[in-house]
Amino acid sequence: MWWWTLSWKKIKVFLVAAAMLALLAGRIYAGAEPDISTLSYGIAGQVIVVDPGHGGIDSGAVGRQSKVPEKEITLAISQKLARALSQAGAMVVMTRETDTDLSGDMQGSLIQKKRRDLSQRVAKAQEVDADLYLSIHTNADPSPRWYGAQTFYYTNSPQSRILANCIQEELVRILGNNKRKAKEGVFYIMEKTTMPTVIIEVGFISNPREEQLLMDDLYQTRIAYAIMSGLVKYSAKEGQP
Repeated sequence: MWWWTLSWKKIKVFLVAAAMLALLAGRIYAGAEPDISTLSYGIAGQVIVVDPGHGGIDSGAVGRQSKVPEKEITLAISQKLARALSQAGAMVVMTRETDTDLSGDMQGSLIQKKRRDLSQRVAKAQEVDADLYLSIHTNADPSPRWYGAQTFYYTNSPQSRILANCIQEELVRILGNNKRKAKEGVFYIMEKTTMPTVIIEVGFISNPREEQLLMDDLYQTRIAYAIMSGLVKYSAKEGQP
């Protein structure tokens, strides 16, 4: 059996992480603000880039009923996540903190500006020598029937796969509304970054029910802490201090 191959140190890490995650889930389901100190294990001291998808000239997908753009939802969730990670002792670098993009004063087509924006996000992560890169997005599909958060990773990065699986497991467990698995993806940010990188599609803005949930403050908090719980699980699996 696999657990016999683990050292006692790693077993203790798993037990501590499991206890902290159980406490977190209870507080979230009760509608209470989770105790940040319970999730500081494995996060303190890490440099984590939180990337709110889109922004500025790039609105991303738009809710069919609310007409709320993806860029507003991703920023709100990212701000909650960044605040929680900071309180847990991580050094958080956000690629944007307002409704802006990173193309600057560049002249050109929307596609050219988007490419510049993405390259600047990657450059920012590389400059700070980040340990992890978390890009937050919402999903969208022509059919309104699809729903559920899903985490994507680059197939050539084993560490990104582990990170994505840990986050996805916590999104499924804490949000409790889908059984999706982490999935391989090929995106510019994933290919160009050198640290473990994942893209987290926090739900389908094209689904009427999930669109409303994604605008709800408490639900956004649950998403943020599910992601944070996944980071704790990842740190435990990797034996990081």
